[in-house]
Amino acid sequence: MRGLRGAALLCAAICLLATPVREAAARLVDGVVAVVSGEPVTFSEFRESVAEMLGISEGDTDVYLREERDRGRVLKGLETLIESVLVRQKLEQLGQAVSDREVEQAVEAVRKNSGMAEEEFRAALEQEGLSPAAYRRRLRWQMERGAIVRALEFRAVTVTEEEVRSYFEENAERFRKGGEIRMEILFLPLPPGEEDGEPAVAPRIAAQQAAEGFRAGMSLADAVRLVSGAVPGAAVMEPGFVKTEDLAPEIGREVQRLRTGEVSPPVFTGEGGFLVKVLERRGGTLPEFPELKRPLTDELVDRRSEKAYADILAELKQEATIDIRL
Repeated sequence: MRGLRGAALLCAAICLLATPVREAAARLVDGVVAVVSGEPVTFSEFRESVAEMLGISEGDTDVYLREERDRGRVLKGLETLIESVLVRQKLEQLGQAVSDREVEQAVEAVRKNSGMAEEEFRAALEQEGLSPAAYRRRLRWQMERGAIVRALEFRAVTVTEEEVRSYFEENAERFRKGGEIRMEILFLPLPPGEEDGEPAVAPRIAAQQAAEGFRAGMSLADAVRLVSGAVPGAAVMEPGFVKTEDLAPEIGREVQRLRTGEVSPPVFTGEGGFLVKVLERRGGTLPEFPELKRPLTDELVDRRSEKAYADILAELKQEATIDIRL
């Protein structure tokens, strides 16, 4: 089905689900938008945070910040940035700060594991709307998030084989091979002529707004009405049952992570943006537990880490002094 196949994105290690943190390099002090336990957060850092959250350029971010009337959406980028500052401050206090060298080593490891030469890797980042510096900030955030959870909630995210086996049984439908899946798909097409260019701004902003709307209780049909004015041609599709192996790779990866009833984060291909809700699965054969033990262990740890991280942030915010000046 057209709309479910497109140009391949970055490997799974280069995910879109994250937002940036402050680099250790000297910063341009160009106006303070918040003070976090005595540390200023500048407008340039805030702009970088919003740009990377939406996957658009900083120039387009300036336009977005001028035109967006929903203060809550504007503050979301600042909130994420403040959280990253709190985590870094705590890691420094614990003597477990993530160094620049560790970040550079992690970037190089991702590049080598992806099988890309440096120019190919840079081009892949640009396709996602990321500069090398922006990607380093994103990777640092991921590393600091993992470090704070290991430092403060290690026991809470440790899993046993029995727990992994139970998780396997609860999620067996997701791992059947050769089966079919029925989905509801919100499609946000790229404007004509932009299919092979830089990621279009309007679909990326609309995809984030639609995802927020769904998390707030909207249906995908309601969400498409929310964004249709900004993205002509936006529509909700129900293609019926589709073989899982016929899905575009970037969509297939997200769908496998979803339980029935869950909706993916925004996914982008060369045709546009997608939000995918899994409605039903059928058929296929289930692999044996040993084949899935390692990835299931990692997934269960990740799910527990998300909760642990949220608990840590709540505590850090309660202890901190935060002055928002935006």
